[in-house]
Amino acid sequence: MTSAPGVLQRFTPVQRAVRTGTVLVIGVVAAATLIPIPIIHLIGIPLVLVVALITASRQTMTRARLRPMTLACPNCGAANRVGGGLGLRSDTAPVELSCDSCRRSLTLHLRTGSSPIDPATFPR
Repeated sequence: MTSAPGVLQRFTPVQRAVRTGTVLVIGVVAAATLIPIPIIHLIGIPLVLVVALITASRQTMTRARLRPMTLACPNCGAANRVGGGLGLRSDTAPVELSCDSCRRSLTLHLRTGSSPIDPATFPR
């Protein structure tokens, strides 16, 4: 088992709504930039809008985000970058990922402590 302190940022409903709106605005702007491009705009605009809607709906369900950090794999010892990205659906459920070096399946458990820094662990 490997453990390290990390910061888990929990989102309020207002923050989630702002993140959702931001994704939608970025998608609309990206689709608008494809308008003057011949042929590409026929498929590109609907595709960008669908991807923006899917990503925005996922942002609505996002509860927390783990700040980027590095953890060692318990099997091979290689450093793995975890966290960041668009966020986690649950701030208590385990996160499944794999080691960047040995491709072993790893489970990231988040434990909430009394301090603002939460330890994140890789169990064997």
